[in-house]
Amino acid sequence: MKVVQFVAESLGDASYLVIDGPVAAAIDPQRDVRPFLRAAEEHGAAIQYVFETHVHNDYLSGGRELAERGAQVVVPAKSGIAFPHIELADGGVIEVGGARIGAVAAPGHTYEHTAYLLRDAGGAATAAFTGGSLLMAAAGRSDLLGPADTEELTRLQWETAHRLAALLPPAAQVYPTHGAGSFCSSTGIGGDRCGPLATELGRNPALASDSFETFRRLHLAERAPIPGYYQYMAPINRSGPKVYGEPPRPAHLSPGDMAGLLRDGVHVVDVRSRKDFAAGFIPGSLDIEESNSLLAYVGWLVPFNAPVALIAYDAAQAERVTADLFRIGYEDVRGYLAFADWGRETEQLPVVGVQQAISLWRSGDMATVDVRFAYEQEARPLPGALQRPVDQLPEWEATVPAGPLLVVCASGQRATMAASVLRRAGHEAIALAEGGAEDLLGA
Repeated sequence: MKVVQFVAESLGDASYLVIDGPVAAAIDPQRDVRPFLRAAEEHGAAIQYVFETHVHNDYLSGGRELAERGAQVVVPAKSGIAFPHIELADGGVIEVGGARIGAVAAPGHTYEHTAYLLRDAGGAATAAFTGGSLLMAAAGRSDLLGPADTEELTRLQWETAHRLAALLPPAAQVYPTHGAGSFCSSTGIGGDRCGPLATELGRNPALASDSFETFRRLHLAERAPIPGYYQYMAPINRSGPKVYGEPPRPAHLSPGDMAGLLRDGVHVVDVRSRKDFAAGFIPGSLDIEESNSLLAYVGWLVPFNAPVALIAYDAAQAERVTADLFRIGYEDVRGYLAFADWGRETEQLPVVGVQQAISLWRSGDMATVDVRFAYEQEARPLPGALQRPVDQLPEWEATVPAGPLLVVCASGQRATMAASVLRRAGHEAIALAEGGAEDLLGA
């Protein structure tokens, strides 16, 4: 029996393939199922089952893609799935080759959330696929369904962690779906993607806290924003995402094509580094550099599934980003243009270093706009700055002062991004592109 892990860095999530002889099962597969199919083929196995730990809020599942290839989709009871599936309630078991995968009700991240225990042919529990319950050094967020459910789900998350720990030996592997980089993770997430339960017993707040109140305080300490596209994921996952076979590939656009798309109001997103964007960009384009957070920022700055065109370094980057956008339902990518092929007028985004930013902030010669997330601003406010979180940018864009603006965040990524949006709207914005609020506060 073998477990293969697949990490989607753009989402901070992991999926798995359990292989036992000629039979395989996918756990929480991403929408791009090519890696699962390749791995199964390499091991001489066929994917017969897809196990979903919950109805995902942060990506579109590849379950239907695999179902089109003959797999049966297994979901928690009361998931509300509208396409053919098997519901597995607490205690239910399905055999995968000589292995047995058993359902354990694990509410907390969502109400229907289910973990799956993996048992070998001798019946020993060797691993648990914990989805969004027990993570590495953390637990899955319990606030994604809204304030009315947060308290109850937090209590359930605590109880679930202890139930899972009681069902597993310390040497059993914990295989979570959400991990570092995922907005479904709570604070303190570990950098590792899986590990033995013994490690979590000593460090995970859901298991190591001396009381529920201690866990609750740690778990809810930092309320990260919820990416804008999350609200669309669960309904689509319940009805079933459109089956494509494989992710679409972006068309290669000419400079004239790109100019036409800009005139038509298509969202042109430049995914090159912020440094290169600042040095020269196509007028009207938006800076969202390729990173582990790209999809979250797209969800906040580009309306869901709106037409998009990409400015990239090359075809490989454009195809990579298009596949990532496909994971969250942005399917209308009109194509890409390599920036080097533009050959027309460009603009530059003014940027400043830390020392110049400190001088501007202290002098008050221009308004300082702090675009860190709200919980960061609350923890370490920047005196005199306008608090305008980047995740709320479409709501405040038209309300900032007309004069020059100094835009800062924590590292420069969000500042450059926000400045590009503000300049597109006609504001005179400059960005602290390498450095952030802590540098100003520590000066």
